[in-house]
Amino acid sequence: MKNKTKMCCFTVNYTHACIIVNNFITNELSNVKIVYINEKSESKKLKTIVSKFYTELEDKIFFTEWLDENIINDYEDEKFVFVVKGKEKFIDNVNKFLDLNDFSGYVINCYDIFETSKKISDIVNKHDYYVNTEGIVIKEKI
Repeated sequence: MKNKTKMCCFTVNYTHACIIVNNFITNELSNVKIVYINEKSESKKLKTIVSKFYTELEDKIFFTEWLDENIINDYEDEKFVFVVKGKEKFIDNVNKFLDLNDFSGYVINCYDIFETSKKISDIVNKHDYYVNTEGIVIKEKI
């Protein structure tokens, strides 16, 4: 089984999620393929943000509005970053599919802060790390 690192963040909207995640990816990761999975179809907004502020990511981004048990079968040697944005139930469902896939990389779950019914600490504790606008935060510091 390959290594997956799960992270989470809490955002007020899709633009906020893009800024947090893309800043983290730009500053901390290299040689990754980024797949954005969003509960609402906002790929046009993301493409605009990336083309203005994160041009170095343009050739690395992909969007999907469908889920399949074998999302990454043809890319065994690639390192992925799955960015999942939405409500808790949507994120949980996407993560079930991602857990079925054997890949190396990261899953960054971006929870809608206004739609979070669980305690934030409970959500953070289900992840390896917490990411915010300042970067990565180790859970013990929360």
